[in-house]
Amino acid sequence: MNKFTEEPLPFATVYWKAAGYGVMTDSAGHFNLARSFRREDTLVVRYVGYDQKMIPLAATDVAPLLIQLEATMKLGVEVKAKMDRGLVWWRQIVARKAANAPGHYDSYYAELYNKLEIDISNIDKRRWEKSRLMKPYTFVTQRIDSTSEQSPFLPVFLSESVSDYYVSGSPSRVREEIRALSSSGVKNESVMEYMGGINQKINTYQNAIPVFGREFISPLSSVGDRYYHYKGLDTVTRNGEQFYHLAFTPRREGENLFAGDCWIQASTWAIQKISLSVVGAVNINFVKRLDIIQEFTQQHEKDWVVAKDRFVVELAPLGKSRTTFIGRKTTLYSNIATNQDFITTKLNSNRRNEEVVIADSATTGGKAYMEQHRPETLTRNEKHAITLVDTLKSIPSFKRLSNTITFLVDGHIKLGKVEIGPWYKWVSRNRVEGARARFDLGTTAEFSRNWRLNGYLAYGMKDRSLKGKMAVSYTWPKDNGWQVFASYKDDLDNNQRGFNGEEVSLDNIFGQLVRRRGIPQKFIREADMRVSVLKQFPQEFSLQGTVSRTCYTTFEPLPPHKIFLSTEHEKVVNTEFQLKFRYAPGEKEVRTFRKTRRVRSNLPVAEIGYSLAGAGVLDSKYQYHKLNMSIRQQFNLTGWGRINYMVYAGQIFADKLPFMLLQIHPGNETYYYNKEAFSLMNKYEFFSDRYAGINIEHNFNGKLLNLLPFMRRTGVRQFWNVKSVIGDLSYRNRMYNQMEFGRYGMRSLNGNVYTEVGTGFDNIFRFFRVDAVWRFYPQQAAVSNASNFGVFGSFRLQF
Repeated sequence: MNKFTEEPLPFATVYWKAAGYGVMTDSAGHFNLARSFRREDTLVVRYVGYDQKMIPLAATDVAPLLIQLEATMKLGVEVKAKMDRGLVWWRQIVARKAANAPGHYDSYYAELYNKLEIDISNIDKRRWEKSRLMKPYTFVTQRIDSTSEQSPFLPVFLSESVSDYYVSGSPSRVREEIRALSSSGVKNESVMEYMGGINQKINTYQNAIPVFGREFISPLSSVGDRYYHYKGLDTVTRNGEQFYHLAFTPRREGENLFAGDCWIQASTWAIQKISLSVVGAVNINFVKRLDIIQEFTQQHEKDWVVAKDRFVVELAPLGKSRTTFIGRKTTLYSNIATNQDFITTKLNSNRRNEEVVIADSATTGGKAYMEQHRPETLTRNEKHAITLVDTLKSIPSFKRLSNTITFLVDGHIKLGKVEIGPWYKWVSRNRVEGARARFDLGTTAEFSRNWRLNGYLAYGMKDRSLKGKMAVSYTWPKDNGWQVFASYKDDLDNNQRGFNGEEVSLDNIFGQLVRRRGIPQKFIREADMRVSVLKQFPQEFSLQGTVSRTCYTTFEPLPPHKIFLSTEHEKVVNTEFQLKFRYAPGEKEVRTFRKTRRVRSNLPVAEIGYSLAGAGVLDSKYQYHKLNMSIRQQFNLTGWGRINYMVYAGQIFADKLPFMLLQIHPGNETYYYNKEAFSLMNKYEFFSDRYAGINIEHNFNGKLLNLLPFMRRTGVRQFWNVKSVIGDLSYRNRMYNQMEFGRYGMRSLNGNVYTEVGTGFDNIFRFFRVDAVWRFYPQQAAVSNASNFGVFGSFRLQF
């Protein structure tokens, strides 16, 4: 078998070197060979693309005999023959892709068995046992598999699931009903969904295969000969059926390509099994090695369907020579049916296009169900992995270690039903408050999985003023799509506003360290009360209604809020009713108790918002209508990286509004690059009551830098971007905010186009990004601190 993926190697040659006879393994890698009649002999195992294995006669007296081969498929293998038969075979595969690729059905059903194992590899056992930190867990070292002395590994996690999987082509719908799930240490249902089959979407017949957010050219692509060398290795006949063995390697180093091999059924030119391996200078972070194996079988001796998927990845976050993590995801497909009425009936019960349903008994009876219905026996390592996490969680010292790591990374300390933090917001500093102290408190899942209460208190040493926030949210159980949120906040607006309402908080210990010099910090104190109701509908759209009442107090150098008041005792108060529509086809959500992370698809996401304010409602002074919309999308350009864009526009229908209620174009007054703001625009610099803009970023993923041989292994990626907006402000709104006098550095775009063009390098040392940005605006000379060029930095974790 393959030493890394643990996959059987079909049709390998096994023979006795001295005795001179042998056999070939079957399609499952099994063989039977009589013992050599020689007193001394060597068993030789050969397979194209792997190191030859030689085993002494005495070492073969083990039943069953497990033989592991190390792959030696290298990048950049050059085929010098004028016409290799491998290229002819590839052309035959491509010519029959339409007939052989899975998908010749209107509806499809399969029973899935999913297994996910996680191992820790390259463990230094002696160093572990001597470490003071790890000494309480020395019992774990007894479970280390050291059959390979070069890279012993420890199985630490195993999850299994059995589910019913339904698919239809038009309209495209997917439904997975998980009937049994056995998982150690993981209870979050949103995470459990990713252990099923709905996210296992490998199709090796596609021209491009997405892996960790990167797009890889498939060796079965219709333009594969531009990227791969193909070599015909062997022709084998088994049970009267002829198979061809085809190998492929990348033409150029550094591109997102695979090395590997496949077995082809000669009569149909269909793929029976394909193995894809990612090694070498491929531009994907932390991945030391990755293998994808896919097997196919014929349904009713006609159409081909997937019988098995296997995805094996070795991650090296600490460096390739240090401890690594190996994940093995296996999916077996059985009881396959196509174009049956019961499939359509099941899919008609979907609330969304893609839906995962976890039965109530799936987790409670999962282990017992697996013992009776598991399609393949667990190995010794897998049995160890089942209990390890639960064993460690019962040890008090491990709980303390886990809490410490969580506190440093996540920022919160869990104390049963409540938590405090994040720690990086406990102390900060700004021009108005001076030194600022803050304390956050919130509930955890132990308090309730549906209710979430949180808030904070903050105190400024300079202004001697207490601020704070209280918030409560409730999410209806059974995922019916309803959520209610209510909050009261009285604090400084210490955020960087972004496009479409996105915000980045500077209320933290690092906020002042990255501020650009020479730009005075600007604050508005907001006493804000709001209630929101969100409804997510099955058709992948949502509606959110919000009622808010906000009282504004400004600080220099912004205009004093009193210029908008007729008497000294009045306040700038606004009450607003907002309705927001969002359509996000293909988008998924990974929910944790504290936040929800959206995983976008390659389809456009549209948002439309309408706001209404009425004078006299809850002491409101203003009346207006607001309408805004945006469309954003991300998609791959095969071989040329990834593009993200957003188009947005809006208009405010009112004549006399204070600047706080106008469209404030998002500026950035720090050296930290913010994708949701204009880098060389100051905060509160430009205002509009009608506007339109576009943002585009194209990341080449190393496509251009790979032309330089010395850059191929650095992993650095190049990008370019453009942010542009056109806007205007009515004469009455300009006069009402005293913008014509220029005392406060606040302006209208006056129908002009403000544009920023940038380029730079991403993925520097895997974490850092540097942006060089140029600003283009015809009236920029009117502001003394306006800059035409700037360099910004940022960091993030990415593959």
